[in-house]
Amino acid sequence: MQINQLRYFLEIARTNNISAAAQNLYVSQPSLSQQIQKLEQELGIPLLVRHPKSVSLTDAGEDFALHAERIVNGFDQLSELMQKHGQLLAGTLRIGMPSISGYLDFYHLLRRYQEAMPGIRYELTIKISGTLLSLLKKRSLHAVFLISTDQSLEKQEELFYRKIAEDEYVTLIPADNPLSEKEALELEDFTDQNLIMPAPESILYQQLNVLFQTNGVTPHILCETSQTDINCQLAEQGLGISIVSASIAQKVCPENVCIVPMREKIHRTIYYVTLRELLDYPAIKSFSSYVEHYVF
Repeated sequence: MQINQLRYFLEIARTNNISAAAQNLYVSQPSLSQQIQKLEQELGIPLLVRHPKSVSLTDAGEDFALHAERIVNGFDQLSELMQKHGQLLAGTLRIGMPSISGYLDFYHLLRRYQEAMPGIRYELTIKISGTLLSLLKKRSLHAVFLISTDQSLEKQEELFYRKIAEDEYVTLIPADNPLSEKEALELEDFTDQNLIMPAPESILYQQLNVLFQTNGVTPHILCETSQTDINCQLAEQGLGISIVSASIAQKVCPENVCIVPMREKIHRTIYYVTLRELLDYPAIKSFSSYVEHYVF
């Protein structure tokens, strides 16, 4: 049973005439009659009562017409929906972003793309970078923005990635701390200082741990968090030294807190990542291209 056979039968049912139906369908009458006969043979029951100059439906033909119309309508709706997906007029993009996205213009990027593609729906997940990458690999997300390194991403051949932003980390030091007057903080300056460490699962935590252990530095860990607002609030209250990226520090630094760079440079790089297998899917292909050409 083919969809065209259903269309042919419905036109015959509408006109009650095979010749008229053939003319409306732009097929020859013999070809149309042959298709309906094949359909009846496949079903094992007559669908039409053939009269000298017209046709009528058998009881089975009436039931068949009822269900065939539903199938054809559903097929047409499905075809139209798939065309909309291909034309970016429908679909859903599931995007992952880190918690610092609000400081990095990523929400503005998403809004601008949404304005350009209003037919697409969006689902946003805010998690740490490691979790976002895991969700992407599980196919729970279509694309993610995350903090990583070239060395880490290039080992994973299934990933397509682009570097979109780079920054270096600085310290937020309470103004009444003598270290706030330094031009740059040495690693040994952290010794015995109250330090607000990033979350253990973050890349920055791993980088700081290596530096401290290599240089024999033992700061006092006040707490571990990658929540930017908490980092700023603790530094503002004079409870410890925070480490945040320079671009974010410029936006959120309280008045009684000083921004002091680190002599040992630690870089923070943000990437746009998706799966190579998804790049041919219209919505992801379009969004990936938009991200690549967006000016951050």
